[in-house]
Amino acid sequence: MKHNVNTVFFYMITMAVTILYISCTPSDANGIKQSASFTGKSWKLHSLSVAPAIDWDVDGKKETDILAKMEDCEKDDLLLLRNDNTIVRNAGKLKCDQDDEQEKETGSWSYDKASKKLTIKEDNDAQVLNVVESSGNRFVVTYTWKATNGTSHLMTAVYN
Repeated sequence: MKHNVNTVFFYMITMAVTILYISCTPSDANGIKQSASFTGKSWKLHSLSVAPAIDWDVDGKKETDILAKMEDCEKDDLLLLRNDNTIVRNAGKLKCDQDDEQEKETGSWSYDKASKKLTIKEDNDAQVLNVVESSGNRFVVTYTWKATNGTSHLMTAVYN
């Protein structure tokens, strides 16, 4: 009798551990939920740079520090990539337009862990970002875009 109780107990523990593991493991790219170290946190843009330099504000001077050219009301905005694959933008303390919502769901995201590609879908447009670094307090992404003259530029965004 004691042998049977131990066997049943062993199988119950094994099943419990298996169920806990499955319920805590994020779904794959085809599932609804994904998880990465950058999810579930509000990120503030710390720096935004471009290489090679470009005349960002059309004043005749080429710049690499794009954050310096942004409005103060944009610099304090927050980005949240929720675990349910939705994107939320928060206007921060300084709103650019007082009629804007403080917080707004703006789109969806997906992440391919193997290639470290983060796809952001907002305003009927998709953008693929390369995740360079992702830790508890720092999130760095890059993406390449072509200017109207055909020059490729590497944008680097650092969030804290």
